[in-house]
Amino acid sequence: MKKVISIILAIMTLVGLMIPVFASAAAAPAVNTTMYVHCTDGKSLNVRNNPNGAVVYRIANNTKVTVKTDVVCPAGWSYITANGKSGYAMTKFLSTRKPTKYDYTENVNNFISVTPYTVRSLALKGHPEKSVGLRVSPNKCSQAIRRLAAGEELEVVAVGRLWSKVVDKATGRTGYVANDYMVKQ
Repeated sequence: MKKVISIILAIMTLVGLMIPVFASAAAAPAVNTTMYVHCTDGKSLNVRNNPNGAVVYRIANNTKVTVKTDVVCPAGWSYITANGKSGYAMTKFLSTRKPTKYDYTENVNNFISVTPYTVRSLALKGHPEKSVGLRVSPNKCSQAIRRLAAGEELEVVAVGRLWSKVVDKATGRTGYVANDYMVKQ
């Protein structure tokens, strides 16, 4: 009788140990994952023939790519396919969501100084109850100096393609506001 109970316990233990194995096999990741190129400086992504190898081609920002998760890559690298070409790219420049134009950091060296002029801040489009951020750098993910209520006065001192460098008339602090959220007085 002791021998039968021992065999039953051994079988139950083996079955119990196998459940996580079967569960993880069922939850295996997809072979292909859709992602988007997201270089925060707005430049193109280098695709290489092997990790740290020669650049084979470049892919523009916002381009949809397929990440081949069944290809073994070193940490920080992904094997991708886009526009019929494949290669290795740094994973940190890929995003699961399509970036917007304000996700890119505009190069402050490209800003053009202007004769200062006054503007008023606007509420976020489609959300009049939300305010726009006065930011430390020209990127929507950068730290907000403070939130601006609609109608607050700012003085534009330099302009970029998407952002302007402004002086907050209420606090005297300098920061950046997206051009779409200001109107000239």
